[in-house]
Amino acid sequence: MAGSDLLWLALASCILTLASAEQQVPMDPSTVEDKCEEACRPEEECLAVDGIWGCFCKQDLNGSDVYSLQPQLECGPTEMKVKVDKCLLGGLGLGEDPIAYLRDWNCSTIMQEEESNWISVTSPVQASACGTTLERNQTHAIYKNTLFLANDFIIRDILLSIDFQCAYPLDMKVSLQTALQPIVSSLNISVGGEGEFTVSMALFEDENYTYPYEGAMAVLSVESMLYVGAILEKGDTSRFNLLLRNCYATPTEDKADPVKYFIIRNSCPNQHDSTINVEENGVSSESRFSVQMFMFAGNYDLVFLHCEIHLCDSLNEQCLPSCSGSQVRSEVLAINLAQVLDLGPITRRGAQSLDVMNGTPSTAGFLVAWPMLLLPVLLAWLF
Repeated sequence: MAGSDLLWLALASCILTLASAEQQVPMDPSTVEDKCEEACRPEEECLAVDGIWGCFCKQDLNGSDVYSLQPQLECGPTEMKVKVDKCLLGGLGLGEDPIAYLRDWNCSTIMQEEESNWISVTSPVQASACGTTLERNQTHAIYKNTLFLANDFIIRDILLSIDFQCAYPLDMKVSLQTALQPIVSSLNISVGGEGEFTVSMALFEDENYTYPYEGAMAVLSVESMLYVGAILEKGDTSRFNLLLRNCYATPTEDKADPVKYFIIRNSCPNQHDSTINVEENGVSSESRFSVQMFMFAGNYDLVFLHCEIHLCDSLNEQCLPSCSGSQVRSEVLAINLAQVLDLGPITRRGAQSLDVMNGTPSTAGFLVAWPMLLLPVLLAWLF
């Protein structure tokens, strides 16, 4: 019995000796790399921490070149994200947990840990938010900000600044977001079982629908074209298309005013007005049309636009209007005023600017001899 115990102890001692000897053998770098799921970057090394292998920043990166940082920028629809290599920041003396802030010190900025030893900071795509500035050219809206990195709240030695910018192609949605005071109207619509939708409509100066009119009133010359754009901003745009059912003008802001001039009727353009061009309606999340500037005959100085909208379920409805002769001539069904967007006032350049903001008749306006180019609109049933 004693002999078997001695044999067991000898075997155990031999196993422990072999294990100890194995731990002291230097590891082949190629073997170490195999223990990490992915190959480490040059700034990293493969190490085991708490029994888990991973890529960690090297500790001997002192004196990293600031130009080697090469920050990464992601331009999203609502925010800009700047990503910086955490390892290289450590090599610049900023430590493992640098202090980060944007141009506006008071902006709530949280540095996020990213995969592969990157850290990031986000900034809203909004002028003035967190110090963000906005510039516009003919084709793009450009948002700019600066990321500052320091090794402590008390800055004496190291302060690194990274300028970044995102350029967004100007379209109808972006142009409305970048305008200071666009003439725009918005409406929230609830579709049973499908959630909440938001539709906006605005007046634009150009045929590309990138320069919305701004201020309290749109002022146009008589020969000018008025561009009207509507967009489904919130909701399932992959399924629902925006359809303008009826768009009409009134001499007052009352959308139920019996005096109407229809621009779009039963989803089709007024064929008696050759200046109307419906560029898009019922085929996507946007609808657009243009019409030459006009005023109501008589003593009205202002025009107000109203559009009845419909969210067309492209899976179950025919959304593209069929503008046959019978469709155009058919009577307008009762307009759902709860789904009408309103825009205005609109006036022609040089019109009397008296107390007409509410669209009421102006005595002075009655004496004005309107140019013959103005559309003589009298009553709704003329069309």
